[in-house]
Amino acid sequence: MIVNESFLDSAVKRSSVVSLAKAIGYTPRSRRAAEATVNLIVFPPAGYTDTILTITRDTRFQTSIDGQFYTFFPQTGQFSILRNFQGRDLFAFPGLKIKEGRRVSNSFIVNSSNLTGPFTIPNAGVDTSTLRVRVQNSATDFGLTTFTQRDKFIDVKSTTASYYIEEGADGLYQVRFGDGVVGKALEVGNIVIIDYLATVGAPANNARQFSVGQTLTLSTEEVQVQTVQASAGGVARESVDSIKKNAPRYNATKERAVTARDYQSLILAANPNIESVSVWGGEDNDPPIYGKVFLSLNPVSGSIITQSDKDKIQAEIIGPKTPIAIIPEFVDPEFVYVGIQLNVSYNSKETGLTSGQIINLAKEAITNYFSNRLNSLNKHLYYNDLHNELLNISDAVVSLALNYRLQKRITTTDINAVGTYRNTFNAKIQPRTFYSTWFNYELSNNTYKVKVIDVPDADVVAPNYSGMGTLMLEGADGKRIASIGTIDYDTGKIVFPDLIVKSTYSNENVVRFNVIPHETVKDIKTDILTRNTIVSENPIIPLPSRNTILKLDNTTFNTNTGSQSGMVITTTARVRED
Repeated sequence: MIVNESFLDSAVKRSSVVSLAKAIGYTPRSRRAAEATVNLIVFPPAGYTDTILTITRDTRFQTSIDGQFYTFFPQTGQFSILRNFQGRDLFAFPGLKIKEGRRVSNSFIVNSSNLTGPFTIPNAGVDTSTLRVRVQNSATDFGLTTFTQRDKFIDVKSTTASYYIEEGADGLYQVRFGDGVVGKALEVGNIVIIDYLATVGAPANNARQFSVGQTLTLSTEEVQVQTVQASAGGVARESVDSIKKNAPRYNATKERAVTARDYQSLILAANPNIESVSVWGGEDNDPPIYGKVFLSLNPVSGSIITQSDKDKIQAEIIGPKTPIAIIPEFVDPEFVYVGIQLNVSYNSKETGLTSGQIINLAKEAITNYFSNRLNSLNKHLYYNDLHNELLNISDAVVSLALNYRLQKRITTTDINAVGTYRNTFNAKIQPRTFYSTWFNYELSNNTYKVKVIDVPDADVVAPNYSGMGTLMLEGADGKRIASIGTIDYDTGKIVFPDLIVKSTYSNENVVRFNVIPHETVKDIKTDILTRNTIVSENPIIPLPSRNTILKLDNTTFNTNTGSQSGMVITTTARVRED
């Protein structure tokens, strides 16, 4: 056991893993607070005479999630000058970022035995990204010096007011200071003041309504809090498995972003709300764009990646480490939703399970397969893998009939954008299986309830069904109204030159396009299929996708929208005669 604990791969105890990670320069991530963005507008009463209002770091914002109350605080103070808008005086604080937690402050007196620390933060819920470290000269001299966090020694001089964070053997985080050679040294009698947010982490995600928990001007004020971005990004501290995965990769970057793995390691180590990262150079882009590196980010389930997250990654994580003349550019991931149609035949004499219980076991196996094997960038769904997982749900299972349906979801905002809209299913398509959910379409000043269907060209024949088709608008009465686009059955690409969605049904903000893969398609891959116009023997070429994610289709049946259930599982009870 002692030998095992001396190697990162085989270590089990957290203290051993943390110690080994520290030896290669990696600090495990602490718990992270959920962050929200709000617009704060304060209408002061007539008796309020100040023309400047300051929101401090201690201004409380409150919210509740499922009956549980949480407090949020701004990370930095802001001030606003009184202005008049539409006849009313107000103070405005647009884009105010607030984080969940409790404000905590710890103080430590420096003596001769701890001139460099460590000073242990006595709170397991600390979010180390919110630390503010200041050093007071003495108990009688209240002069303060603010120290900044460093994670490397480059450019750290003997006078640099810096501190370093590490996780101790007891799981609590510690702050260390310089020794007068590398970093400014402390003196006996100094008082180290460390304040931070102690957070609950993930439970505070998805808060959408906030209120101010205190009076900002006078008691008769009117306060409006408009949520710009619901709270997100709250997570638990980094797990042992995550440390084992990220520490060697982070060490391999050597504080530079040159290879694709460098970018991935730096981003994953610094962003707990990101599940996976795909990085490719401009020379591998389609079409090639030299001088750029492209990044696609996949958030963890329940999280989102905001523009501010991307800006922070660019400015703080990869920007300072990227070679000159290389421009990073973010590309949003493309999702392909996989619907499952499954029939399970089982021997009723070999099990006490009911049909409903077998269906539940199959649902659980499918959900776990997507969670553990897919839901990440550029992962393929292999028919045999999923088939074998389902065979193992019970010894009584005799056979399976497993079929797929693919779905693309396009927001009405995207599809109404001016210009040609293109998308792809990344698979060969069975003709006459394309259909969309219902939406309203305006043509010649008339509004029609329509869906999109496909009509194959005359040369699209069995068994290959190779070629092109027309995407048609079909009314609720079954009549075809107009052609609206094209579909390539070999590559799965659809093109809408100009499709305008007037409105949708049941408050949906997406139009769902569904197809069934060709009968020869067994594995659902993220490769982009493209036509080779030069070599006729192999007309379709698969190219690696860089930003595609396969997800389980969670669509529910809805007659108003025309949606079909994303997962349909049936059973057939048989008595096997062996």
